[in-house]
Amino acid sequence: MSNGFTAEVRSGDKSDAWYHQLMVRIREITDPDLRARVLEALAGVRGCSIAAIPDWFELDDADFVDLLNLLKEEDMGDGPDDPRM
Repeated sequence: MSNGFTAEVRSGDKSDAWYHQLMVRIREITDPDLRARVLEALAGVRGCSIAAIPDWFELDDADFVDLLNLLKEEDMGDGPDDPRM
């Protein structure tokens, strides 16, 4: 059974172990600016338009973190890596 935040994925081995994986739905991002930026980054990564990504689209936690890191890199710009400079 799954709720809005977890999905159970059966492992490939023969044991009946179940794992919980955090899922983030686009519609659950409440900050409109962040939501738009995530949609734009996701569309760029997938090579499609923003309109092609449905509101119910889910990202696992690793993919969401990858997108956030991509957005962070874009925000950092071409400035120096060392903040003391």
